[in-house]
Amino acid sequence: MKRLTLIVAMLAALIGWLPAASAEEMRQALGESEIAEIRSAVEKQIDALTNDDAARAFDLTTEDTRNRLGSPDNFLRIIKEKYEPVYRHRMALYSSPQVVLGKVYQAVRLTDLESHVWVAIYLMHKDEQGTWKIDGCQLVQTPAVAI
Repeated sequence: MKRLTLIVAMLAALIGWLPAASAEEMRQALGESEIAEIRSAVEKQIDALTNDDAARAFDLTTEDTRNRLGSPDNFLRIIKEKYEPVYRHRMALYSSPQVVLGKVYQAVRLTDLESHVWVAIYLMHKDEQGTWKIDGCQLVQTPAVAI
């Protein structure tokens, strides 16, 4: 139920039902460099997955996620089975990171190989070294079809 609430809150912020922070508010809350680091972490993971680089993609997740999933190979297997549009897509469009209910999210609009549109919502977490890591992803199919 908690996961569903977070997905609904993030989607609501993305489409304007909840007040999302303006670009200026985001720069003040996170700082321009952090905004770039958040997006970069997600881009690097998507790129690594596209290139079947399980170790690099796995390294971009939080320690809790790595402990829960066990190994880079297991992580890649799960991505292939349950997150096909993240693994194989023809287009990825990144929104600005958003702070929703005190948590930082990065949304990515993905067009899969069959032109269906998905939204991948990444929960981001800053580790003890100050590096942004991915702490999970929810994938939501939209009714849209890309041309």
